Amino acid sequence: MPRLLKYEQYQVLLGDRNSFSKTDPDATFMRMKEDHIRNGQLKPGYNVQIGTEYQFILTYSLHPRLTDTRCLWPHMEKARRILGKLPQTVIADAGYGSEENYAYLENEHVKAVVKYGSYHKEKSKAWKENIGKIENWTYDEAEDTWKCPAGQMLHFRKESKETLESGYEIRKRHYRSESCDGCLLKERCTRSTGNREVVVSLERLRYQKQAREILRSEDGYALAVRRMTEPESVFEQLKNNRGFRRFLLRGMEKVTLEVGWLSLAHNLLKQAANDQKRKAAILQ
Repeated sequence: MPRLLKYEQYQVLLGDRNSFSKTDPDATFMRMKEDHIRNGQLKPGYNVQIGTEYQFILTYSLHPRLTDTRCLWPHMEKARRILGKLPQTVIADAGYGSEENYAYLENEHVKAVVKYGSYHKEKSKAWKENIGKIENWTYDEAEDTWKCPAGQMLHFRKESKETLESGYEIRKRHYRSESCDGCLLKERCTRSTGNREVVVSLERLRYQKQAREILRSEDGYALAVRRMTEPESVFEQLKNNRGFRRFLLRGMEKVTLEVGWLSLAHNLLKQAANDQKRKAAILQ
């Protein structure tokens, strides 16, 4: 019974995470970039998110999650509380390019300059010549059918729903061809012995199309390039130039304060550097 009670307490601390540290229950075990032994060891840590503009930290948030995907919504809500409103445009990398995040930004009327996982792969010759990719097929919205490169029509069969841990619901549509017998392209299209069947979220494809159009526009490309000199440079300043590579405190509340102090110091030093450059320019 004591052991069972201990495990129940662990389950409460765990929540929807897959691990926690006994020395800091708020922290989650993660693979760190600083892996000197190179054995993929796990260390307790937090996923730090920052929002920047002109390399000033506007908002920050900490999350006990391994990936960035589910950090966008809570980070944006914290930005709303701090700034009083959401920014008009959000620039982020492919780690945030999920259907749920695109839907959130669209509902909040925020322009999403956000890549998705296969954005760069789609530009490759191998991707474009892969006839098994539904992105290379033709969709007839009026008939609700897909046409494969061999000319075979895939008709709608049913719709299913997938509910994520966050509660977001993904609606998936199932399509199947009438007959793939004798198709010369079948070996390149699928490994299945039967007729080809695809399961797709039309909302996901719509969001990806919007993101693709924005990213390939002149303004969108310029914003995506600018991101490389924004949060990435700030993290490099904090970690490499100022040597901050690990937290000194434990617990979400204390670590959040620690990041807040660090962000305040960074902004003050950044402003001081800008003022010094401005004075030097005036003297010249």
